[in-house]
Amino acid sequence: MRREPSIKPWLWAWAGQVVSTLGSALAAFSLGVWLLQQQASITDYAWVIALSALPGLLLAPLAGWLVDRCEARSILLLVEAVSGLAALALWWSFERGTLGHWQVYAFATLNSSCLTVRMLTCQAAIPRILSGAQAIGRANGLMQLMTGLPQLVAPTLAAVLLASIGVPGLLLLDVGAVLASASVLLCLAWFARAVRASPAGQGVPAGGLSAVLAVLRGRPALWVLLGYLGLEHLMLGLASALLSPLVLERHSVLVLGTLMTCGGLGMLAGSLWVVARPPQRLVRTILLADLALGASVLVIGGSRSPVLLYAAAFVAFGCFSLSTSSDQSFWQRSVPQALLGRVLSARQVVCLLALPLGALGAGVLADGWAIPWMGESGALQATLATWLGVAKVGGLSLLFAVAGLAYMALACLGLAITPLRRLAPGLVDAPTAKCSDSALASGDQHRLGEG
Repeated sequence: MRREPSIKPWLWAWAGQVVSTLGSALAAFSLGVWLLQQQASITDYAWVIALSALPGLLLAPLAGWLVDRCEARSILLLVEAVSGLAALALWWSFERGTLGHWQVYAFATLNSSCLTVRMLTCQAAIPRILSGAQAIGRANGLMQLMTGLPQLVAPTLAAVLLASIGVPGLLLLDVGAVLASASVLLCLAWFARAVRASPAGQGVPAGGLSAVLAVLRGRPALWVLLGYLGLEHLMLGLASALLSPLVLERHSVLVLGTLMTCGGLGMLAGSLWVVARPPQRLVRTILLADLALGASVLVIGGSRSPVLLYAAAFVAFGCFSLSTSSDQSFWQRSVPQALLGRVLSARQVVCLLALPLGALGAGVLADGWAIPWMGESGALQATLATWLGVAKVGGLSLLFAVAGLAYMALACLGLAITPLRRLAPGLVDAPTAKCSDSALASGDQHRLGEG
């Protein structure tokens, strides 16, 4: 029986990535504030948001192929180099007084690209370093913590630091975070070996989409989970687009800020729960967590009490963290390691496509149907208005409630299907999988470190 390798090298690398991610989040927030202070239009600011999301969708397939071909530490060092040089270039431009909007756009694009490659590399490295279900589950909980911590800390911390060190100081802080993370990765080379698709970088199945489709054909249940994931993120995008407008219609900006803080705390709590007690029945955990998430969305749609909103946001974000980490663990334990990067990138493309489609659908449904319909006089509208409100607030609440009910219905359907509810992780039995498993047979002891 193979001895479980130590998780310590991965923990050191994870800590370095948390520092680097936090530095990038601080720099991105400060640049957004600077852009708005330069009397930039809402369209200018929207470009920053769009350029922060688009590269992930376009780069994910290439990043998946790269992760399967190259050694993890080398990829992460390349990411740190690109991120650090971009922050240093912006600092130089700011000091010379030549920083323009297009440079901020370029930084947002590079920042998003680096984050995409970073996350795929770390996710693919987990099962290549660790084999135990408990260890993989804890590692995915920490990955969710790496995602949630910058979102929770960065806005407040950046606002405080902007008053003292300004945008140049935060850009240099980002460079320092990059150097710290790179130093950790270089130090790991002294006692940890490389993590790559195969021991010598050979035997990795060729192909992109065809290889992914071969894996999915080998286990049709993965198609079901991929479709479920797409529908889940479609409704998540719809609810996310409506959250701020709905809260601001009923409450103040302070309530919205506190709500997002409670959501961030919930995400951290969910991540820590997974680290402390990794779920055993992954699919059932995903479905139950999504059921609770849908119920929380339904509560947010109809609640007028800020305290109830805070509690619902805490539960919703916590359940999202639990569901996402469990889903990642399932895929990591069900896909051959030599193809893991490409399959995870396909999974990410589905999520990145579904989220904006849901958000765009929310706008169309709100302006074109829900708000006008709730403004009409009718028996059904009058009944719903007692709980949801009328006109704009009523239409937004109605769509939010529909998203919550759809979320709950999807989770209930999954729980009602016994084979899906009891589905256990396991490697696919396909020709591509056999090829990759043989290529990995002598390399399952590999760690994060030296190439």
